[in-house]
Amino acid sequence: MSTLIGQALIVIGLLFVATGVYSVLVYKEFYSRVVITAKVDTVGFITIMFGLIVLEGFSFVSAKLLLILVFEMLTSPVSTHAIAHSAYTSGYRIERESDGQLTQEAQE
Repeated sequence: MSTLIGQALIVIGLLFVATGVYSVLVYKEFYSRVVITAKVDTVGFITIMFGLIVLEGFSFVSAKLLLILVFEMLTSPVSTHAIAHSAYTSGYRIERESDGQLTQEAQE
């Protein structure tokens, strides 16, 4: 039974990641892509890691997987924020469509 649950969690995680890859290709704005990439990466990775922990059972390997999971949960949001913040402080702004023309927020 634990094998089936673990495999189901891994498949769900892979579906999250596949949806995220499609979403990154659909959206064209940088900030939208950053948010989607961060969320999908984190949710997909967490689900896959939980699936691997369930498949492995209670052992030293599952403890290592749990440590990797905690490390990823701490570093992924911080690194995503750092990337988005550095883009914003360097002057990259979202382009807005107004009156059929693309203008930058900084010029308005």
